Formats: sequence, C-alpha cells, structure tokens
Amino acid sequence: MKVKDKVFYVTDGKEHRKISPEQVDSVAVTAPCLISSAAIMLAADAGIPIYFFDRFGEGRSSLRSPWFDSIATLRRKQVYFSDSVNGSQWIIHVFQQKTAHQIQVLKYLANRKKRMAKLLQKTIDHLQGEWSALDQQVKIPSAEWSASIMGWEGSMARVYWQCIGQCLPGEWSFNKRSRRPAKDPFNAMINYGYGMLYNKIEQALFAAGLDPHLGILHADEYDSPTLSYDLIEVFRPWVDRLVIENILTGAAIQEGFEVSEEGVYLNATGKRWFIPAFNAWLLARVRWNKKQLTREGHFYHAAAQLAKSINKENKRP
Repeated sequence: MKVKDKVFYVTDGKEHRKISPEQVDSVAVTAPCLISSAAIMLAADAGIPIYFFDRFGEGRSSLRSPWFDSIATLRRKQVYFSDSVNGSQWIIHVFQQKTAHQIQVLKYLANRKKRMAKLLQKTIDHLQGEWSALDQQVKIPSAEWSASIMGWEGSMARVYWQCIGQCLPGEWSFNKRSRRPAKDPFNAMINYGYGMLYNKIEQALFAAGLDPHLGILHADEYDSPTLSYDLIEVFRPWVDRLVIENILTGAAIQEGFEVSEEGVYLNATGKRWFIPAFNAWLLARVRWNKKQLTREGHFYHAAAQLAKSINKENKRP
C-alpha cells in the first residue's frame, strides 16, 4: 500500500486500485505486506487507524494518529451507549436486519422448491407480522428487556428453522436447530460456519476500535466477545444461505461428516470443502445498505458504523 495522487494505492502485483481516504474507516492487515511511510502518514492525517492481526485473527499491534479518539475514550463511550436507549435502538435494528435477511433466505428457497411455496410464504408472513413487535421494545436495556428480546428472537428462530428443515432434501432435512454438538449434517455445517463468522465479526469490531467484550443485549461474560454475539445476528442468515445453496447445487457431500455418540461434526473431507467455500463466500461482492462491498467488507463497515454511532451519541458538550 502506497500513496499516489494523494490517495491510497493498493496493489498485489496484478491488480491495482486507488482508494480515497474518505472511503476508508480503518485498515486491517491480516497477511504480510508492504506499507509505505507515506501511506501511514496519509492514514494518520485522515484519522484512519491501521490494525495488525495474526493468522488467528488476534490483534497484535496498531498505528493511529495522536489526534484520533483513543481506544480508551471510545470504549468509555461504548459503556454509556450499551446502557442507553440508543443502545437498545441499535439492537432492535440488528434484529430487523436479521429478519430481513431470513426472509431473503426463505424467498430463495421458495423460488427453488415450488411445492413448498405455500409453507414458505406462510413463514415469511409470520416473520413480517411479528416484526412490528420490536418497535415497542426501544427502552433502556435491562435484564428484563434482554430476556424479552431474546424470547422474541427464539420464537422467530423456531418458526424459521422448522420451515427450512422441511424444505431441504431428505438426507439433509432436520427436525430442529441443534447447536454444539449438532445432531445432523446440516446443523454441523451451520455451527462450523457460525464459528468462523464469529472470528471475522470480532476482528471487525476490534478494527473499529470497539471492545468486543462489551455487549449490549448479551450479558457480559468473562473472556467472551459478547458484542460479537450482538453484531453477528445480522449476518447469520448469510451463512444459512451459503449452506443451503451448496446443498441444493450438490456441492455439499454426505461423506464430509463424522458421527459420534456426542453428535455430528465436519470431518477432514468436509473441512477441505467447507473452508474454501466459506472464504470464497467472504470475498464475493454483494450490495447491501446501499453499498457494494465484499461480504467481509460489510462486516467492517457495520462495525465502523456502530463506532460512529457511539461517538456521535456521546459527544462532549
């Protein structure tokens, strides 16, 4: 990454791209690369932090302007935000986005499973009908509020998963969502995909200067990235769609799983197929919220927007 014509110039030797600092919220370095001092100074002048991660997604170091809001300051604001009506509004928006994505998954199935169209439309209508109930939940977060929101989400999830389970081919169908351990191959893939997604969401939050351990809906737990648990809800249905697409196209294979007394897991064969499919899915560009980005890019943008909201709502007088 260098500077050319007063903007970032990024190249891998084959592809070249110029990016205005105004389009960048933060820079995340996840693999060995060269960054010129001019690029570092441009980032500093624009208030763009540069974060360095190891191959496991753990933060190792950062470069930022001395005039950029300190991480400590932002995280203090994050605490105030998590206990405010603004925090609850953000959570409501998260679940509205999740529901919209779930409906897209069901519509995708309806276009490919015509005989199940009636059931799918009934489920879509149910999700849309219950959507309005969230508007009544904008209030200062509390244990009771969290329980109410999670109860609503659990009820919607049961309806959503029961419908999907009935629409999949026989060898992939399931009765209910099973987490760790999974009780069937479909849930084994969903669990593995969500696990990989958690790491990406946590990395995006860290890159935005936020503390992934300061959740809003999910109760604070020692050494648990509870804010990741909040933000990931938006993107879970994207993983659902990835798994369903690979089942319907025949890319997923039954030989990719190990069955034990505890449950069902992806075996080495399954991982050799699933991990590259997941990584390719991350790099695919999609349009969402009026932006055309890679899916991974949308994670970073969502985290950066949350950081901006926290800063905006907690400005000093």
